[in-house]
Amino acid sequence: MQTKHLTIMLTDIKGFTSKTASFSRTQVMELIKKHEELVLPVVQKFKGTLVKTIGDAFLVTFDSPTDAVLCGVEIQNVLKAHNTDRANDDKIEIRIAINSGEVTLSDNDIYGDAVNITARIGGIAEAGQVFFTEAVYLAMNKKEVPSSEIGYRQFKNVPEKIKVYRVLRETPIGRPEQISTAGSTDEVQAADAASGPIAAKAGVRAGFWRRLVSLAVDLCIFTIAMNMLGLQSCGPRAKIETKDSYGSQEMTVKKIDINPSGITINGNNGETIKLSKEEISKTDANGTKPKYRRTETRNFGFGNDESAGKRIPLKMLIWALYCAILIWRFGATPGMMVLKLKAVDAASGAKLPADKAFLRSFFSLVSVGAALLGYAWALWEKEGRTWHDLIAQTRVIKVER
Repeated sequence: MQTKHLTIMLTDIKGFTSKTASFSRTQVMELIKKHEELVLPVVQKFKGTLVKTIGDAFLVTFDSPTDAVLCGVEIQNVLKAHNTDRANDDKIEIRIAINSGEVTLSDNDIYGDAVNITARIGGIAEAGQVFFTEAVYLAMNKKEVPSSEIGYRQFKNVPEKIKVYRVLRETPIGRPEQISTAGSTDEVQAADAASGPIAAKAGVRAGFWRRLVSLAVDLCIFTIAMNMLGLQSCGPRAKIETKDSYGSQEMTVKKIDINPSGITINGNNGETIKLSKEEISKTDANGTKPKYRRTETRNFGFGNDESAGKRIPLKMLIWALYCAILIWRFGATPGMMVLKLKAVDAASGAKLPADKAFLRSFFSLVSVGAALLGYAWALWEKEGRTWHDLIAQTRVIKVER
């Protein structure tokens, strides 16, 4: 037995079991053979050592963390080229996880916590992505591959949380001998936008101003919906009836002033009705009904009347539910759809489950309540995430397709 510090890579084919369920044995073997033909030459190019094959997965070790990450990037590029214009059954999409640590070498195999953590990272990676741990990030040459921090993750049977990173795009900047100057941030983002479906999964960062416009669109839609439902300006509503040629009049009451000479009613839209004592007490020809009377009062808990300050929380609650349900069901609110944005899981790029969608939406109220500082945070956060994105472990990406 020998103990050694190595970088470990684990690759496996996405949905291999379901993909091959309808395959014949010959088709399964052809898929595995093609997988080996595409992946193993790249592993050899970057001086990787194939430890073993586990069904559709490869367990590989490297002496260099940088070589391991660059190998993962090139594998994804090779497979992307292979999958172009192929039917789904012929495509080979793999997940790649990389970790560094001390392992025990015995009987042509490796053991240890570093191997187990690599397998756990593979469980959260998505097809077309390269995920790696902080141990790899700290040791590798960061100028060769742009990367992005996903955050800490707690894995089963691993006591401490592990910080996880991912390759920002699947095309490497290049090895030292291939680089003349480092690409700028704008160049990296432009390459991301041009790299198609895989780049979308990796997360093409949504610009702050695009997100701000989408928020404004949602606020307009929300306001219109509230008005249509009669819930936007539902303060006390008074209907003033007359028995003469003036007919009936209905208005939303903002304020009612009672004074010795009579009553003044001020509406939200600037209307004013002044009623003298004589008009209030005057009866019709039969002497049975006052000329003016208030016949209807409604209050749904909103509005712009003097008690509106107490009613704002309920309105904000409906706003949070509006955002949460739409993001959970469709991945975006109407405003986000118009601006081609989508809220996804920060780690996997997958659609948000209900708990994250609701957590994100309700904590957006905190971002608003702090004088919009929670939203402004996206201006300097490296992945453009707001407070509620950070809390719910989500991010907003551009949908280019």
